[in-house]
Formats: sequence, C-alpha cells, structure tokens
Amino acid sequence: MPQHAPLYIVASQHPRVGKTLISRLLIEFFRLSGRASLVGYDLDPREPALAPYFPNLVWTVDIADTRGQMALFDRLVTDQWRTTVIDLGYALFEQFFSVMAEIGFEQEARRRGIDPVVLFVTDSAPTTAKSYAELRRRLPRTTFVPVHNEAASFMFVPQDFPPSRPDYGVIRIPRLSPIVRGVIDRPGFSFSAYMARQPGGPTEVHSWIGGIFAQFRDLELRLLIGELESSLRGIKEPLRRAR
Repeated sequence: MPQHAPLYIVASQHPRVGKTLISRLLIEFFRLSGRASLVGYDLDPREPALAPYFPNLVWTVDIADTRGQMALFDRLVTDQWRTTVIDLGYALFEQFFSVMAEIGFEQEARRRGIDPVVLFVTDSAPTTAKSYAELRRRLPRTTFVPVHNEAASFMFVPQDFPPSRPDYGVIRIPRLSPIVRGVIDRPGFSFSAYMARQPGGPTEVHSWIGGIFAQFRDLELRLLIGELESSLRGIKEPLRRAR
C-alpha cells in the first residue's frame, strides 16, 4: 500500500487563540522526528506570523484572488510526497474552505495519496461549534481533530467538537505561566532545539513541549491505523461482492 502524505491545516475562526503557536509546534515536532520532506504555508502575506520562525521552510501565499488560490491548491497536489502544514487564520477561514469545497480538492487529494487533516482550534464563541459542524458537513472526506488551547479558552464541551473518529481525540495545549510564555514567544526560539538541551534537568517548558509532541505522535499513529483500516475495507468489499 502506498504511503499517504498528511496535509495539516491549522485553522481558527477567531484571532488570538494560539493557531500560529500550534503550527509552530507541529512543524518542530516533524523536524525533531526527522521528517525530511516538510513544507509550510503562511496564508497572511501582509503580516505573516509563522514564516518568520522558519524562513527556509515556510512560504507566504496570498489567496485573496483566484490566481493565488489556484496557485496554492495546485502546489498542494503536486507536493504529494511532502508533509505539509498550513497556518490558516480567521480572516481567510471561510474563503479557503469554500474554494477547497468548490474545486473538489478532497477527491483530487485522496487520488494523489494526500490526507487532509484540519486541526480546528476551538473557542467559546457561540457560533464556533455551529461553524465546525457545517465545515465537517461540507468536507466529509477531510479528517477533523479539535484543538483546545487552555490559554485562549477555558471551557471545552466535547460534544460540540467531535473528531472525525472518536479515537482521534482532542489535542490539548496546557496553559503556561506568563514568564514561560515570554520565553517561547521570543523571535528565533526553537522548540526542538530546546528539547535537545536540558541544562540542570527538565524544566516546565520541556514538560509542556514533550506532552504536546506526545499527542501529535499519538494522533499520527491513529491516523495511520485509520488509513490501514480504510484500505482493508476497500480490499474486502470487492472480494465480498465477488462471492
């Protein structure tokens, strides 16, 4: 069975919920895991937040017009051999997913062995749960995994944000103290480099990063299991019909 390439879309419907932080963590997780073929896209070319942390890895892309939209989605399907991370902010949230649905990107992605995975950053706004449900309805072949950032939203109601499969669970980003948050927000700070150094033993930052990376690792395993189960069903169905 050919190996599928994940396309992670870190999305939020509202600002200041930690979307770029989660995108950074995901990219650093892949780098620390030795993922050689990796690329990221920052969809805010005017005020990019992700690209400055990874100048040789993350591209800024403007999808304000049709030309930019087609250029991005064409690039996504041709980069089928890479692991991709997209930092999608609230300003382009609706536009991006509307185009994704209109051009039939799900079908083309699956045909090329690309697995779209939306890491949806939740919040307590009344409309967010409705938007999440509507997005899942519009994109039935895309995997959805909710992300709860405790620093941005105190409340999380599991039934409002069900993942595509129950075993995918929820990615939880624990709250950090303001001092530690100031450390990780410094320009040029690297999560993977920090994890490689432990002067004086593990710190609060080590434990925080390690816990999140463990959740990413578990999600990747569960996505792989889901992919295998889907492939096995695809093999068994023709055999059952042939009997």
